[in-house]
This record gives sequence, structure tokens and C-alpha cells, in this order.
Amino acid sequence: METNATTSPCSGPDSRDIKGRLVDCSLSELRPHPSYARHNLCVQPHKLAALADLGDLAFQYPLMITLDRLLIDGYGRCEVAKQQGRQTLQCLEYEVTQQQALKWLIQTHRPSQGLNDFIRIELALDLEPYFQEQAVLNQQAGGRGKGLSKLTEAQRVNSRKEIARVAGVSLGNVHKVKYILTHACSPLKEATRTEEISINLADHWSHEPDAKQREHLRLLRIERGIRRKARHLVAAELAQVAPSRPPEQIIRLSDFVALVSQLTTIAPERSRELDSIEVKLVDGPGHAVFVTEELIRALRPRQEMLVR
Repeated sequence: METNATTSPCSGPDSRDIKGRLVDCSLSELRPHPSYARHNLCVQPHKLAALADLGDLAFQYPLMITLDRLLIDGYGRCEVAKQQGRQTLQCLEYEVTQQQALKWLIQTHRPSQGLNDFIRIELALDLEPYFQEQAVLNQQAGGRGKGLSKLTEAQRVNSRKEIARVAGVSLGNVHKVKYILTHACSPLKEATRTEEISINLADHWSHEPDAKQREHLRLLRIERGIRRKARHLVAAELAQVAPSRPPEQIIRLSDFVALVSQLTTIAPERSRELDSIEVKLVDGPGHAVFVTEELIRALRPRQEMLVR
């Protein structure tokens, strides 16, 4: 089955006129984008479980693929389909380059879709040679330094700006992630990739020797482990010493109104005691009347008939 689809997955000057074609595609043909595979990315197990729980609803929208059957969007659904033994999936097929496909992949997997800032920048950096090549072509087309293959510093900065735009991050974070990928030790890079530590902290540590980076990470994990243990101990201690509270007393509104109307029949000495009951408005949800424990104790002789 094939039909034309006139919408493109993301906006931009290079995707505005690209049309997708709806096709039924065999799962055995679908492949991850080379950058997705090179960086060993995968969908988190809890997200796969959530998709599986949706049943057929998880597949109500088509996957996005290239003519070469590279996946742009739908990695989780593809994995769930394999687990369920499905043979085909409905896909929107786009005639785009690998570079365009990678840009769309990054832009359709913003944080809510599971790719954090570090991973999106890491993927977008694979586009740097493409952006640099475009800068050279633009330079040659403008008649400046024809045949020149080297970029000026300003052009290199513009390439980084394009990377930041595609990844949806600041230019500063692009510089930091590139430095981390070049200078950080493997455990530090992985800790940043999984958001165990921030990009800023990883960039700061990356300027130190490899052994010092590992020591920083080791001490941080020890410190966090101690804090977690302390929180658990405090919580357990509080649970043991916390007094048990009696169940809430529920009074029907009609009984409460009857109680208020009967206050005038209370003995004079007790009437003076209750003469200055304060009534306050509370800005909160629902319909409720709150009564203090002190007032309940004062009205104890009449309380039994009111509490259900």
C-alpha cells in the first residue's frame, strides 16, 4: 500500500518541500542510522515496556524512514514490533540524505523523547564535516578564495552554530561536549552521557589529567552513596519514632450545622469559652470545613452524636 503524505517531520529550508510516501515495510529491512549505531544508542527498557503496554495503539502512527530504510523516528516501536513477532510496519518514506536524516532524528528526539542534551550534541557533531563543506561551497559560490578548502575561524564558529541549532542547545554546550569527547576519560564521558553528572562539571574535570578525572568521579560517587545511605537511615528512624495519628473524623454537613445552631443552649460558663470561635476562609480545592482539635475537645459532650 502506498499513498502520498505531504507533511515533513520537521520544519526548515531544506525540508519544507519534501514529501513522504506511506509504505508497508518489512521489519527485516529497517536499519538504525549509522550515527545512532556508532554511538551505541538504544531505547530505555522502561520506555519499551510503556510502548508494549499500549498494544496496537503504539503503532497508530507510521515510523519515519529514508529510501534506504534507515530509521529516523520509531526506534522504540521497531524494537517492540520485533519482540511481538510483527512482520511489517507502516512507515513514511522520505527521499533525504543521511545528513538530513540525522538532523531529523535529532530534532524529533528532544528530551521528552529520550535523547538528552549531551547525546543530541554528540550526534549533531557527526554533521560538522557536512556543515563545513557547505561553508566552503558557499564561500566558493560567493567568489571569495575559489578552490580554498580551509575554513576561517568565523566559518568554523558558524558550523558550530548550526550544530547547536540542530541539537536545540546553546553554542557553549556544543564547545563543552566537543572538548569532553576529545579529552575526558571513558568513565567520565559515559557518566555525562547518562546524566550522572552535568555537562558543565564534566567539562571542568576534562581539563585535568586522566587520573584526576577518575578520582573526581570516584569521590563524587562515594559522597552521593553516603548521602543516600544517610537519607535512608533518617527516614527509617523517623518512621520508628513518629507517633501514630488517629484516623480523621468525618462529620456530615447537616450535623455540623445542627451543632452550630445548638451552641446557644450550652451552659453560660461554656458559652463564654466558645464565644470567640474564629472562622477563616482557606483557598483550597474541594468542599470541606476544617475544625480544630481544641474545638472538638471543647464540644466533646456533643461529639459522639456527630462523628460517623
